[in-house]
Amino acid sequence: MSLPSRIKQSLRELLSLAGEDEVREIEVERRAFGGWRIRVSRGAAAAPTVQATPVAPMPQATSSNPSPPAEPEPAAGEGPHIASPMVGTFYRAPSPEAEPFVKEGDTVAVGQLVCIIEAMKIMNEIEAEVSGRVTRVLVENGKPVEYNTPLFAVEPL
Repeated sequence: MSLPSRIKQSLRELLSLAGEDEVREIEVERRAFGGWRIRVSRGAAAAPTVQATPVAPMPQATSSNPSPPAEPEPAAGEGPHIASPMVGTFYRAPSPEAEPFVKEGDTVAVGQLVCIIEAMKIMNEIEAEVSGRVTRVLVENGKPVEYNTPLFAVEPL
């Protein structure tokens, strides 16, 4: 695939920022809606071995008002869900005035764009990894999410 010069320049800048000697993998994908997706992985190919040392459990603080769970969980029997692949800020639409990518009741297919997660000022397009009907949006627009936070509950079709 021949890349446009602006994409080549962006790759050079990314490599320069990441440190060329540390780059392990580069993935370039042309999106159907006219954009490009560039992913750069860096670091050692093999993860270092870490040994865990047992630690005594921390004493639990007693409180009359227990904290609510930080992450919304799909209800029991609700089926599969689309989860966040990273830490960042969840956005349902490409801009504040735009319609959400998907709404409750919409049907999604594997690979369909469902939301954006902003991480370090980069807008990451999140695609569905399951097919079905969106039964619930589990995260409020503009709220922070953690890795593997359920974003959408999906009913298989």
